[in-house]
Amino acid sequence: MSRSSSFAKASSLTVLLLLALALQQLEADMSMSCSGMLSDLSPCLGFLQGEEDYPSADCCDGASSLVAAAATTADRQEACECLKSAAGEGSAEATAARDLPADCGLSLPFTISPDVDCSQID
Repeated sequence: MSRSSSFAKASSLTVLLLLALALQQLEADMSMSCSGMLSDLSPCLGFLQGEEDYPSADCCDGASSLVAAAATTADRQEACECLKSAAGEGSAEATAARDLPADCGLSLPFTISPDVDCSQID
């Protein structure tokens, strides 16, 4: 392999890495999406549907990611609306949904419930 060919491959790899980092930062800067939040919580389905007594470590990791991503008032209100909607669909037991944050050792500024007023979240 020639020196110029190796340099071209290294340069291409560097450009790809920079693009990947830029895309990752762009995604981080975008507001949270409900589908992304629910995806983070997908390991919690067994617990939320009453099939498991305790949330799994993967479930709590997903819940922790959601809490960490909800850094601003707008993010917290968006997360609240998303989880409120999911809780209202009846796919989760109300008690399990309400208790999930505490069961994972987390604190949310709202209760996961179809009755929560998300506009009151700070």
